[in-house]
Amino acid sequence: MARFAEDHVMAPFLAESAHWAFALVPVLILLAVFVWLDAFKLMRFREILFLLLLGGVAAGVAYPISGRFIDTLPIGFSNYSRFVAPWIEEALKAFVIIGLFRFNRIGYKLDAVISGFAIGAGFSVVENIIYLTIFPQYGTGTWLVRGLGTAVMHGSTLAMLAAIAHEFAERETREASTDFNFNFLWFLPGYLVAVAIHTAFNQFPDQPMIAMMAAAVLAPIAIMTVFQFGAAEAERWLRTECAAHQAQLETLRAGSWPDSPAGRRIAALAERLGPETAKRMRRYWELQTWLVVQAEETLIEEAVGDASVDEAEVRSAFAELDGLRRALGRSSFAALKALLPFSRNDYWEISELRQRL
Repeated sequence: MARFAEDHVMAPFLAESAHWAFALVPVLILLAVFVWLDAFKLMRFREILFLLLLGGVAAGVAYPISGRFIDTLPIGFSNYSRFVAPWIEEALKAFVIIGLFRFNRIGYKLDAVISGFAIGAGFSVVENIIYLTIFPQYGTGTWLVRGLGTAVMHGSTLAMLAAIAHEFAERETREASTDFNFNFLWFLPGYLVAVAIHTAFNQFPDQPMIAMMAAAVLAPIAIMTVFQFGAAEAERWLRTECAAHQAQLETLRAGSWPDSPAGRRIAALAERLGPETAKRMRRYWELQTWLVVQAEETLIEEAVGDASVDEAEVRSAFAELDGLRRALGRSSFAALKALLPFSRNDYWEISELRQRL
């Protein structure tokens, strides 16, 4: 009798635990697989947690907005989910990815895809937690569909949005950072694609297994295709830019200014400011170039599984840069930085190198 009572108590608990696992775990496992497959190891664990948190915040914002729209619009919940929710939810997720682009937290297409999927995963986890709390009576099938279908869809749509936006933005991110012009139109095509995918997914309220299978099968295939393209693209860029930066570094180490528009402008500025300032400016440019080369070589080595960083030398270079910045003074340093030819992508690579320490 006691054993029967114990089983009677445990059965609902086990069923509820299974519901939570089905709803929350699959998308996190898929995210872990994508991070593991990243040849350049761009994402750290704390970055992934931060992106999941941002996605969760977006879901928290979406819930009361959706409730307000359902109360206001003269349509049923099903029609709202099919035709209105995709526009709102994809916009809220897009704001997060736009912020990452704006603050130069995304470098290569691989980085964009993983970041987008992580934010979407965070969105789906919090959304499913809300529904698990409100609708505990729903059966296993519901949470299986939401975990393998809806959650994967949320991650995949933002991953595709981020990849498409990166394609439009990459020309600007590879130009000198001072010439960078942020453009919201980079995100419009990807947003429309994300809304279209989301809307298509929501067209099967009476056949959720079809939507789930489509998301669980097609989405990973699409993302893996972008992964392969992104990895090849990133490696090609890295090798080309690393060679150019190596040539620049050799010129600076030889005591000359690079024969380029930036080199000529900085040389003219240095001549006006005197020999001591000119020496500091050349050394600053040299150290910055050396750090970019180190970052690029580390990423190339990471792709073949043999990355190593001389931490003491890199830390020393960062420390010397800080000292030179102070020695140059605010106005001279600002004038120098405005003329340096480094792109936002170069600065992102340096930030990646700093994180590896």
